[in-house]
Amino acid sequence: MALLDRSVSTIARGIRAVRLRTPSVHALSEIRAQAASRALDRARPHARAIASPLRAGEPDARRALARIAESALDHMRREVREEASRRGLLTSLAIGLDERFSRTDEPEWLDDPEFDRAARVRALEHLDALNVMVGGYAAFFDALRPYLGRDRSRPTRVLDLASGHGGFALAAARMARDEGLAIELCATDLKREYLDIGAAVARREALDVRFEVQDALDLSGIEPGAYDVIVSTQSLHHFPPGLVAVLASEASRVAGRGVVLIDGYRSRMHAVVVGSIGLLRFRDVAFAHDGWVSFRRFFVPEELEVLARLGPEGDRADARWMPPTHCVVTIPTG
Repeated sequence: MALLDRSVSTIARGIRAVRLRTPSVHALSEIRAQAASRALDRARPHARAIASPLRAGEPDARRALARIAESALDHMRREVREEASRRGLLTSLAIGLDERFSRTDEPEWLDDPEFDRAARVRALEHLDALNVMVGGYAAFFDALRPYLGRDRSRPTRVLDLASGHGGFALAAARMARDEGLAIELCATDLKREYLDIGAAVARREALDVRFEVQDALDLSGIEPGAYDVIVSTQSLHHFPPGLVAVLASEASRVAGRGVVLIDGYRSRMHAVVVGSIGLLRFRDVAFAHDGWVSFRRFFVPEELEVLARLGPEGDRADARWMPPTHCVVTIPTG
């Protein structure tokens, strides 16, 4: 197993170093970027009309934003299909494969409240192990660095939304401790059972991470600027597209310095790799299943850019591919 772990880590580092693109990234990024631009041009007037109530945190405005974002993404995806069909057989085949085999709304087993708790904990532990193995958590932490340590008179306050069991928050606390960085971390989720798993790890390792129940789509109970950085990792695919736009809007309304949203990149290749690691390395059927499903539920950067740019601070949003297997959205706020 140690040899397999080293091999996976080496391959991941190599892909990240040379920025090796998957066929989907290479073949469709130009078409997606153009379709995203047109979708934004079409949707922006409607989003700007509700910018003031969104900044005020009004629930009706959030619901309106969700509808606008859903429509914009549908428009973008339709344009991608139409343009791909005009580009010839290979491009049309690429988008056809993406539509039929890469994208799914199938639920993950871990989202089932009746799923066995021991199996849930085991799958989450394996997710953490994989993120450490391929350098995922380290890459996520690197994405936060531009917002850390600006005010040396106090710790940087970081809020982790939809954090599940707080896997990244715990990893960030370890890395900050090792580097001597002063940060305060609060991991949040709607599911107390997930938070309890993370809180037990924090107690066992003496990590300074708070765990609180919080709706990622409604931050009205949090004073703007109370947190310097708001982050969400590997969670966006659990939300419908319209609610991803709401999450980005709410986070950018509250964050004092910036927002960092990270999720996987939709890819059949990555789905097969992660599913195989789940079976071969961890022998965990639930992890393999949810890895396969997750990589088909993920968005691509151009889709996330459409969703993030519809919020009041959206003109500052930037979405890009994070090699080897993720997308990152950054929204500077101050």
